[in-house]
Amino acid sequence: MKLNQMNRLLFMVFVLFLLGNCQSKEQNRDEISSLVIHNLLNNVPDRNKSLVVMEVADLGGSYTGTCYDTFQLNGGNIGSTAYFNTPPGGAGGTLNTEVKKYAVSTSSCSDLGFASGTNFGSTSQRPNPNDLFTFKMFTCDPNNNPCAKSAIKAAGF
Repeated sequence: MKLNQMNRLLFMVFVLFLLGNCQSKEQNRDEISSLVIHNLLNNVPDRNKSLVVMEVADLGGSYTGTCYDTFQLNGGNIGSTAYFNTPPGGAGGTLNTEVKKYAVSTSSCSDLGFASGTNFGSTSQRPNPNDLFTFKMFTCDPNNNPCAKSAIKAAGF
């Protein structure tokens, strides 16, 4: 009986945490580009190839994830660390929790097990086309494309 009550309590805490951390996907797109340019100019050359964002999907150990790579600014390739250091990219890991983690990886998204055939960011995550800042976005989830262990580990779980 106590185990059942503990499970309910954990479930309620998890739901409250998710509700408390829900936020609009609408972002200031001009700010994203200026932050990426600023970080690009102030950082050493970047050996990281991707930005991995993983989130616990359920108490059974499943995850949902997003991976970003092939960052380009004005037609030139840039490293993923510049975007990782911006608030939309995870603010350098300061947004990490026990449920959601942001991390850069020296592996590409496809090397981490994310499926191919991806698109260039969604309209809510990508700056305006005039900004000339683009990236490829890959996803995984327990229902359609389970997240690989390498991706889960790369995010820090």
